[in-house]
Amino acid sequence: MPDNKKRLAKLLIVDDDSDIVQVLKMGLLKNGFAVEAFTNPQEALQSFKSDAESYCLVLSDMRMPLLSGIQLSKKIKEINPNVKVVLMTAFEIRHEEFSKVFPSTQVDGFVQKPIGIKDLTDKILGLIGDTKNRKKGDEVE
Repeated sequence: MPDNKKRLAKLLIVDDDSDIVQVLKMGLLKNGFAVEAFTNPQEALQSFKSDAESYCLVLSDMRMPLLSGIQLSKKIKEINPNVKVVLMTAFEIRHEEFSKVFPSTQVDGFVQKPIGIKDLTDKILGLIGDTKNRKKGDEVE
């Protein structure tokens, strides 16, 4: 059955673990987001480049082969500095500490794995703001 309701925002998920990608994608789709998901960060970057203005947020694992989440976030912000970037990691990271170690990397938040879909949804909504107050046309089909 097709889903005809409007989506809250378009998200890009990147993690080299296909199980994590599928669980996050399914959970976030159920919570009203449009989601593109990749296990290959280079493919994710190409997809982002082709439609950078349509994404509100990128959720990426920190440690991946080919392109780390930190490298990916730098490239994403160079293309569209307005998109929010959240890095996922199994380790606890404080934003202040990260900023000292990687001062040139603009990251908007961190989530520690494992994370529940409700907590992740709340974090995303907190970062992208109240969708009701966004300009018309920001919702995606």
